[in-house]
Amino acid sequence: MVTEAKKEEIEVLRDKFEKAEGVVLSDYRGISANDMVELRESFTKEGIEYRVVKNTLAAIAAEKAGLDDLPELLDGPIAVAVGYDDPVLPFKITSDTAKKYDAFSAKGGVIEGDMVAPDEIEAISKLSSKEELLASFAAGLKSPIRKLAFLLKAKVKDLSVVLDQVLKAKEE
Repeated sequence: MVTEAKKEEIEVLRDKFEKAEGVVLSDYRGISANDMVELRESFTKEGIEYRVVKNTLAAIAAEKAGLDDLPELLDGPIAVAVGYDDPVLPFKITSDTAKKYDAFSAKGGVIEGDMVAPDEIEAISKLSSKEELLASFAAGLKSPIRKLAFLLKAKVKDLSVVLDQVLKAKEE
């Protein structure tokens, strides 16, 4: 029987899935309660929402959000890491957490609407963050413009020297 609380939870999850840039599902079986608190804090500190979800409710919410393949990953106890700003960050933190806790394992996820298999999570976690990519892009744009400015400055200086020499030649 679907209660009002379950309907609200489905809508909350649907909203999170729709707004998310990156979502990672993980199996947390075997992690102690104290470690789980530490784990949640590590995600929250980075701006990633981490919560345990009921599979049935998450499956309904995923389908409503248009993530039709996500319910296939919902097997056993599942926690969801949701990132809104940087799509790679939930994958990085999940990968680091899996290295720290032997019992923790990533089951898959979604990055900007595309499904990610468990074996691809490590590769995605090694990608640069959005800020790093934008900074390198800006630096790449800045470099040719700087070179052009120096080149034009040098040519203007050369032109002024030539004009100065022509002026001196005419005065003589």
